[in-house]
This record gives sequence, structure tokens and C-alpha cells, in this order.
Amino acid sequence: MFHATQDVHRFEARALSGATYEVLGASFEDAALEFADLAHEGEVEITDCETGERRCFRLDVG
Repeated sequence: MFHATQDVHRFEARALSGATYEVLGASFEDAALEFADLAHEGEVEITDCETGERRCFRLDVG
């Protein structure tokens, strides 16, 4: 999802079920899409592991 010239960040993705995943991405949005591909779930809380900033996303995975 990210280009070689973009900085890749490490994020923690927390599913509604409480399961957590480590995902890489160039942005929060990129990490949310990576999570959806990995877990096949549409609601996720993404935390930047470096800054602690959090964002929530609801994606249509159907």
C-alpha cells in the first residue's frame, strides 16, 4: 500500500473483539486498510506505536 519513498510506521490495530495486530503503513489510513486485509473486520482502532496517537475507522469490507 505504501511507496518506497514514504516512511513506514508501526501501528497497533485493535479489533472490536479485542484482538490486536501489528501492522505497518505510511499513514493511519494505510494501516486501517492493511488491518482490513489481514483480519477481514471493518471496525478498528489504530494506534501509532511511536507517538501513541489513536484513530478509529469503520470500513466496508463486504
